[in-house]
Amino acid sequence: MPSSEDPDNWAFQLSLFEHFPTLIWRSGADARCTYFNKTWLDFTGRSLGQEVGDGWTMGVHPEDFDRCVSTYLEHFTVRTPFEMEFRLRRKDGNYRWILNTGRPLYDQAGEFAGYISSCIDITDRRNTEAELRERETRMRTLLASMGEGVIMRDAGGVLLLHNVMAEEILGLSAEQMKGWDIHNKLITYLDEEGEPLAPSQTPAMQALSTGLPQSGLLGLDRPDGGRRWLWTNSVPLFYDHSDERRGVVTTIADVTARRDSEEQLRLALTVFRNSIEAIIVTDAQQRILSVNQAFTDVTGYTSAEAVGQTPRLLHSGHHDRSFYEAMWRDISINGFWQGEIHDRRKDGTLYPAALSISTVRDRSGRVTHYVAVFSDITERKASEARIAFLAQHDPLTGLPNRTLLQDRLDQSLAQAARHGSRIALLFLDLDRFKTINDSLGHMVGDRLLQGVALRLSACIRETDTVSRQGGDEFLIVLTDIKAPDDAARVAEKILDKLCPAFEIEGQQLATSFSIGIALYPEDGECAETLMKNADTAMYHAKEEGRNTYRFFDEVMNVNALERLHMENALRRALDQQEFQLYYQPQVNLASGRIIGMEALLRWFSGTLGGISPAHFIPLAEECGLIVPIGRWVLFEACRQARQWQDRGLPPVPVAVNLSALQFRRADMVATIREALEAARLDARWLELELTESLLMQSGTEVEATLRELKALGVRMSIDDFGTGYSSLAYLKRFPVDCLKIDQSFVRDLTDDPDDAAIVRAVIQLGRSLRLEVIAEGTETPDQLDFLRNEGCSAAQGYVFSPPLPADAVTELLRIGTLPAAPIIPC
Repeated sequence: MPSSEDPDNWAFQLSLFEHFPTLIWRSGADARCTYFNKTWLDFTGRSLGQEVGDGWTMGVHPEDFDRCVSTYLEHFTVRTPFEMEFRLRRKDGNYRWILNTGRPLYDQAGEFAGYISSCIDITDRRNTEAELRERETRMRTLLASMGEGVIMRDAGGVLLLHNVMAEEILGLSAEQMKGWDIHNKLITYLDEEGEPLAPSQTPAMQALSTGLPQSGLLGLDRPDGGRRWLWTNSVPLFYDHSDERRGVVTTIADVTARRDSEEQLRLALTVFRNSIEAIIVTDAQQRILSVNQAFTDVTGYTSAEAVGQTPRLLHSGHHDRSFYEAMWRDISINGFWQGEIHDRRKDGTLYPAALSISTVRDRSGRVTHYVAVFSDITERKASEARIAFLAQHDPLTGLPNRTLLQDRLDQSLAQAARHGSRIALLFLDLDRFKTINDSLGHMVGDRLLQGVALRLSACIRETDTVSRQGGDEFLIVLTDIKAPDDAARVAEKILDKLCPAFEIEGQQLATSFSIGIALYPEDGECAETLMKNADTAMYHAKEEGRNTYRFFDEVMNVNALERLHMENALRRALDQQEFQLYYQPQVNLASGRIIGMEALLRWFSGTLGGISPAHFIPLAEECGLIVPIGRWVLFEACRQARQWQDRGLPPVPVAVNLSALQFRRADMVATIREALEAARLDARWLELELTESLLMQSGTEVEATLRELKALGVRMSIDDFGTGYSSLAYLKRFPVDCLKIDQSFVRDLTDDPDDAAIVRAVIQLGRSLRLEVIAEGTETPDQLDFLRNEGCSAAQGYVFSPPLPADAVTELLRIGTLPAAPIIPC
């Protein structure tokens, strides 16, 4: 396996892994598993979708779960190879022992990319090892039952005679034992600590040396490499009627098994005491004989409090009688039970536990003990519940997500079809949520969405469903409605509930919904159609001014298709050079001299023909295309202004409208500086038209940007003045040069006293603040006379000239003045 990742190499490896007889899996750099080969999936009987992420851990034996996961995560943290054994559930429900070997992967840049791991089934090997241990134990018992080995040596330590048991204990053949001198190196002797022992220090030679019987534990390493521990009794032999020692007789008993057993018992006791899982040992009558420290940690009962009691000490009352009867029936028949149970701690609190109970029988098959092993799985159950919740709910608001909404909608549609009832599907979109998110940050936006979710939930019945689809979109399913009016009342209730502003981090945030409503069965008989039609109705509500609701009808569907075609064409318009700038002159009312040109965007689509700016500009704002389009307008207007000057025409400022979205997303100072430098245009010949809404939503950053722009030398005007908040405060804060009176006031100023009063007030305001005032949409001589009489400094409109292509405007600039007479638009 290569240490670095290569996409082609990895694809080749995947094709190989699919045919490997071993189980292969791979995880990513986030520790989540992303690949399992076919051998793994055939083994577990689960799909790849069920196994990826941490789904594979569902097949790990509960007793091995914590150890398995913690081992993996520990090695993942330090990125080192690992090897571990655990039990994995096979598709037939049986658990098999798995040897899992993993190693870290690194990509071509040397960055850690995850783990690749192979697994083999070692169940048979483990069973074989267990069987071999059993056979060895039986053999030791058999050897011990055959008596002791007997060895006789002469006074020099040379073997005189022995029995067969001695051969077996010492591991020597009869031929090897003939004339065996204890001082040769046929066997290495050991003291009780396992250290080498000189032959002269063995009990047999000590008996010869002292003339006294000697006994003790003796270890030896046999020629076959095996080590044995012997209990020896050595008695010196004397000649008759003499103190002269003729030899020594030694009996040996192989106590290796007993010594190992004692070690195993000590080891088992250590495991019992230090196990992280709680353990209970009872007698056949279920009286507790022993518990470990983990039992006390989990239950709160000390060993003194538990011993002598029965496990009923932990009963919670959560399970009925039949549960325990079934459990003990399995224990009686199979000798084992495993499952989940709810128990009660000493302090009275309940907890879930993963429990296994095993029966211990003596040689005659009589039950002698029961061993129960359990662990507190409260955290694991909570984690599983959380994972299950997040799979079907939005993590931010806690509302049902798209998956759960689809399931509930399908169920509601099926029930409505059976009973002949109606369903309403409401598609809701927060108005201007992107503005809040972009200007105040995503954290504030998230808080707003949470508040909106709470208010929405308060507007529906328990049988209805409100779901967040993502972003600022919500769906509501209203079941069993009697008439469309029922859905309308809910929509009105939602709009009313959302009316009060939200207070978030000391700010008052007002928002509203645009709501589209589709009805079953009138507007669709399947979930997909209802969602599409409700979405269409929602866009219709936005077009109607937002903060309202609309029902779906076929006309809306046609409009939605037209809007889709227009958006697709708009995305290609820049590349296909379908945009063109028209220019409308701004005229000084006192002299008739042209004092400026406003650049106005026109779109001549190759497929849709000429399209009104009133249609495509809002669409460009909504889909974000206004940013690149606005950049093109800025560069083109600067280029044209410079071209007119290069032709020797009188220089005049060219006014360009700036979108609020363009202002927020682009680095305007850098963009405008770049446009001026690219056209070699002096900044004083560029005027930026800003909307009132942009200025009212501005913070300190926008204010600083405007001052930087002013420092470049560009002019700034407030477009459509009077249609927004018209606050006087920002006129002091922002460095503007001009107010442009919106044409909606100019149009009726000779007929509507209110419009006349507004225009008169704006003109006076501008004069007081020493600002130039331009009246947009001036179309008649009567309007022109009114504006002159009130002291308005300039105007633009059809009374002078409609917007014209650059070539047509060139002639007007050469003349320099315009008569006050209507001109037919071309």
